[in-house]
Amino acid sequence: MSESMNPMPAPQELAGFFAAFAEHGAEWGPRLAAGALVTAQLSLLGFMLAVLGGSALAAALGSRAAVLRLPAQALVQAMRSVPLLALLLLLYFGLPPLGVTMSSFVTGVLGLGLYGAASIAVIMQGGLAAVPRGQREAALAAGLTPAAALRHVLLPQALRVMTAPLLNAYVALLKDSSLCALIASNELMLAARGMASEYFLPMQVFLLAGLFYFVIAFPLSLLARWLDRRLGNGRRGVGSPA
Repeated sequence: MSESMNPMPAPQELAGFFAAFAEHGAEWGPRLAAGALVTAQLSLLGFMLAVLGGSALAAALGSRAAVLRLPAQALVQAMRSVPLLALLLLLYFGLPPLGVTMSSFVTGVLGLGLYGAASIAVIMQGGLAAVPRGQREAALAAGLTPAAALRHVLLPQALRVMTAPLLNAYVALLKDSSLCALIASNELMLAARGMASEYFLPMQVFLLAGLFYFVIAFPLSLLARWLDRRLGNGRRGVGSPA
């Protein structure tokens, strides 16, 4: 086989590849860390908004009133069908002509919150559905109001089912936040794109940016898997006799 068909890089090429990290690492690290901080803020605030919106949607989906249930179903289907990038571009470029102007950061938080709310609503609805109906009836028979029964009886049991999926939803939202770079939000991916253009070393820069994402997301994924196993017995126990 000829040398031109050999896919293995030469030792000199590998040395040159990793030499860039030694040469520019002191400059790249703080800039990417600053972008990672914005990414964490975007994803965390977006997730908090998604939990609030998802809770409201889950309540509306479980309502017997069609005036609440049907619009909630339509909104959930719309948010799960539209790509996040399209939603971000719509909010960032479509609202200013209507007189609504937001910064790229606020737009990113709002877009992530709206996009994540649909998934959160489905997770919450599934968690509440996993609790036996007899639990609510028993709570009401004991004199609790419907709101108190939800807060003190149903939600504590449903949280055992929802905790790991909610954490996975946050990890997904964290990775999706990279799309906010396309609306000029100064997060990790935008910082990496700027550095790749500045130093003409895209492979090294994006590899380092990927490492930042990995360091943030992988421990959360491990925690979600651990919680899924740890709470698995409780989840299987929901709905089954003691």
